[in-house]
Amino acid sequence: MTSRSRAVATFFAVAMATTLLAAFFQSQIRRPLTAEASALESAAASATPAPGAPLTLDTFRNIVKSKNAGVVNITISAKPKAAARGGRQLPFPFFGDDDPLGPGEQNQRAGGSGFIIDADGTILTNRHVVDEADGISVTLLSGKRYDAKVLGKDARTDVAVIKIEPKEPLTVLELGDSEAAEVGEWVMAIGSPFGFGNSLSVGVVSGKGRNLTLGQQGTGVDMIQTDAAINPGNSGGPLMNTRGQVIGINTLIITQGLAQNAGVGFSVPINVAKPIIPQLKSKGKVTRGWLGVQIQSASEDIALTFKRDSAQGVVVTDVTKDSPAEKAGIQLEDYIFEVDGRLVKDNTALTSYISGLAPGTTVSLKLIRVEKNAQVEKSVRITLGTFPEGPTAAAGREDAEDDKSDEKPATNLGIELQTLSPTLRERMDLPDSVRGVVVRSVEAGGAAELAGLARGDVIIMVSGEEVSSVKEFNSAIRKAAPAKVARLRVRRGETVLVVALRLDR
Repeated sequence: MTSRSRAVATFFAVAMATTLLAAFFQSQIRRPLTAEASALESAAASATPAPGAPLTLDTFRNIVKSKNAGVVNITISAKPKAAARGGRQLPFPFFGDDDPLGPGEQNQRAGGSGFIIDADGTILTNRHVVDEADGISVTLLSGKRYDAKVLGKDARTDVAVIKIEPKEPLTVLELGDSEAAEVGEWVMAIGSPFGFGNSLSVGVVSGKGRNLTLGQQGTGVDMIQTDAAINPGNSGGPLMNTRGQVIGINTLIITQGLAQNAGVGFSVPINVAKPIIPQLKSKGKVTRGWLGVQIQSASEDIALTFKRDSAQGVVVTDVTKDSPAEKAGIQLEDYIFEVDGRLVKDNTALTSYISGLAPGTTVSLKLIRVEKNAQVEKSVRITLGTFPEGPTAAAGREDAEDDKSDEKPATNLGIELQTLSPTLRERMDLPDSVRGVVVRSVEAGGAAELAGLARGDVIIMVSGEEVSSVKEFNSAIRKAAPAKVARLRVRRGETVLVVALRLDR
């Protein structure tokens, strides 16, 4: 090839490379412009995302712009009698024992949040925010302040409805469907943490169905767990989805001592609150059907003791004295698997069904009971009572004579036991009616630890048989051995629960 040919070839090669590089850089420069234009169009489309709309960088900002005015700050005041030492402490007090002026007669003040659910000034919040209030003040985002009155409150769900008389148009928040919320879904909490009104925090739904007891009778609510920051003062505020709908009422946090967010917050599902709002507005309280039992969901091992092959149904752990259940003959450790022809999945399913019925309604329960070492299926009809406002007493049983029998520890279970003597009962501050065996120690990795037993537990029943000594415990365990699992009724503090102890490990 001549020098001229080489020069021509080089020229065309350079020209081609230059063209390709120019095309590449042009495409790289245009892509961000396209993305930016798309984002601007998306942001301008709507302030509140439509159902199914993708999450964008502006989603939460747009929701706050359109919904923040629907969230209110609640301040309560109470006379000194409600703040007396030894009495019930108000939620999130501004002044307490550390008041530099010392004790005085000033009213105690506390704060919380709420949100508007009707243009007439109806506001939803937590019961514990307004429960001890002598005066309630509501401050809107605009700064306008109104006096409020309580229309109704419910201890079981910790829900309350209050009302103001507005002189201006209000922003009403839409109530969504908490059942449709999914774990991992983005959510936002708005409230007044530490008195800082209308503060926003963002997180996800960390879990659902966290059964926590909020009121009397040991009945729980399946809460929504979130890592959106919830702090003192957030109580009563809304937990909202990315469509700007309320799916929960921010209620409590679990911490390691400090009363501030640790990433574990809980909200009452809005589907729990919606059905009771009309009663709270019209009657001031919620009237529910009531059985008068404490129950717990049956684990797979517990179900196995009743010869059931799935973790369904509930076990009765306590029966309230003079309750409909006691009058109908419901007994401790009855295994309830059906109500009015419906299979009982767990304690929440049964509790929700019964509480949705009116007092005076008759329900039919199907259960399994241990009688003379044999399991018998029974049908029991119960006429529901009215869910009581205050605490009730357990039915209990007659005292038995002290048992002085041999106290050798049960073997192969990883547990050391001691008969509950009168002296030990007094030291543990237990009622005189309690009889059983006390767990002194639990071996790491043993069957007892795997069952959830702990030092200080009092075992009062084994597979339906009452035990008042270690000898009786061992005898009951031997009888349960063919089933390879024993059902233990255990008292732990003020709580009674049922655990399944595997005997084949």
